[in-house]
Amino acid sequence: MKNISLKQYTLLRDTIAYDLILDHLNPKNSFCSKQMNINTMPYANVKYCIRLLPKISDWNGVCQLFEICFDIDEKTFWKATVTDFFAAKKFVIAEFERAIITENKLLASLSTDSHLWEMAGADKLKPYSDTLPLLQLGKLFGQYPFDLGRKPYSEIFSLLAQTKAQNEVEAEYRKISRG
Repeated sequence: MKNISLKQYTLLRDTIAYDLILDHLNPKNSFCSKQMNINTMPYANVKYCIRLLPKISDWNGVCQLFEICFDIDEKTFWKATVTDFFAAKKFVIAEFERAIITENKLLASLSTDSHLWEMAGADKLKPYSDTLPLLQLGKLFGQYPFDLGRKPYSEIFSLLAQTKAQNEVEAEYRKISRG
């Protein structure tokens, strides 16, 4: 098996010989001599990639994802080797899965009023799920929400987790003080 370019790989009629071996590579945070750091990527880019991942149906989608994650251009992507790609692909998927799990764990709310929230029409907010947190932070800090979307993912996520925790404590305090 030769370590061919991605362009050559996509032109192969039968990739099974490559796939059997390449699918077993360990994840590696390296692609075209660049590394991906989800924490320093802009928040908006991370959320876009998370939405993009399940919709990728062809090599153009994969290329777009790698351009964003590794800050490369299309020409560089197609010149990369298949071993580089398969190892980096495993890393990218694992990183976004980790981010999703962490977000779900830290930002999920177990409110007794959640059924009221649903009845009030919470489904109408789902299309804005990526920007609503930025809108809330923008109100808190007096900043334009889309400017916040260009801030590093780790900074925005930390502020969201802190704001959520503070809101929960304040809500519980209100219940206790009335009770």
